Amino acid sequence: MSNEVLKRIYGKAKFCYLTSPDEAFGSNDYKVTLEVSLADASEHIKTLQEIIKKEVAEEHKARPNQTAPLKRANPPYINTGDAVTFKFHSKFKPKLWDRNQKLIGPEVAVWKDSTMWIDYKASGYNKSVGLGVTLYIQGVQIDELVQGSGGGNGSCPFPKREGATA
Repeated sequence: MSNEVLKRIYGKAKFCYLTSPDEAFGSNDYKVTLEVSLADASEHIKTLQEIIKKEVAEEHKARPNQTAPLKRANPPYINTGDAVTFKFHSKFKPKLWDRNQKLIGPEVAVWKDSTMWIDYKASGYNKSVGLGVTLYIQGVQIDELVQGSGGGNGSCPFPKREGATA
């Protein structure tokens, strides 16, 4: 992990597993997809592109005779036209604070549409999927909390029914 940069970003959670990990598909990551205005996203995108450029430069130094184009991984953001969504994750449960700088307890379920500040570390990589950058959650401050209950975002709101056929 080279070329690490620590940044802070503000937005609205569109997919949020900060209270409990997302265990779908064998994963066990804490993650959030954060929607950010185009104006606020531009600085972050520029920083991420610079990290990827450094990874490309390091690869060219390591293999100066390689003439084939370098494979690039998908970036950790998507420009939707109206906004940009960034994907952050962590193997460890991040510390969550409220807007009054009080630690949020484990009993509080943070759901999508909560607005938040995220401190993240952007780290460049060169792996089999290509050259890219990953966004690691360092800490989260919840601005406006949308609280839920149950297993997490997207959980089925209906009880499990035994013997149902279809």
